[in-house]
Amino acid sequence: MRISIVFFLLLGSALALAPDYSRTKATDSGEVTNQINKTITLTPGANVKIQGINGLVSIETWDGDRAEINITVRASDIAAMERRPIIIEPATENSRADSLTIRVEDDREGRRQGGDRGWVRHEARLKLPKNVNLKVSSVNGKVDVGAIMGEVGVDSVNGAVVIAQAGTATQLSSINGGISVSLLRLGEGGLRVHSINGGVKIGLPSETNAEIDVHSVNGGVNSDLPITVVGEMKHGQLRGRVGDGGPPISISSVNGGVTLQRN
Repeated sequence: MRISIVFFLLLGSALALAPDYSRTKATDSGEVTNQINKTITLTPGANVKIQGINGLVSIETWDGDRAEINITVRASDIAAMERRPIIIEPATENSRADSLTIRVEDDREGRRQGGDRGWVRHEARLKLPKNVNLKVSSVNGKVDVGAIMGEVGVDSVNGAVVIAQAGTATQLSSINGGISVSLLRLGEGGLRVHSINGGVKIGLPSETNAEIDVHSVNGGVNSDLPITVVGEMKHGQLRGRVGDGGPPISISSVNGGVTLQRN
């Protein structure tokens, strides 16, 4: 039976992407895959949010103004895939958008009924303009990001976080995986970084002025920045001042060392 689905899109509206049955493939075991491909034109400085992806998030960046979204969805069956649809908001293709949200809808039905509701996994590969702000949260997989000129924030990622370049950042956290980021500038609010299982590597401009507070429970602290140490030096701890001092940089790592370096 052939099923056709028609979506009516309005400017600034949300698009819940149910499985495109013309692109859905099933295996003999009943597992299914579906491919989502969208292109959206963004304004300079647009805010991009990615939330709830269960799998890899890989983001390439470029000098153009289009966001190219390619997400592969795998699920135990069609029913499980339909209970956790991908939401793209706003879903505008013919006009510029100043924000873009890509998220996975919660399986509220499954939470109420309990039991085995099947599984859904994602592989999100995006191409974004460099001049955007990016927020990634609640991702169960590695996050790999190219050069972003705006602000980058990462929260509750169960996997490694690698950001080739961020204009600035205020908060980065990873549960299982290291964090690596190179900042073009340190904002007035400073930077907080937290990693439970993985090392932390932060690149900073040589002219940075900041107050440093680093704690590494099971790992050392290395720095090639000119830091004036404040207080007593202890293994896995460093408090000090870079340059003339300024916004706070607070870094904590449970299992992994911390490296501060010049860009």
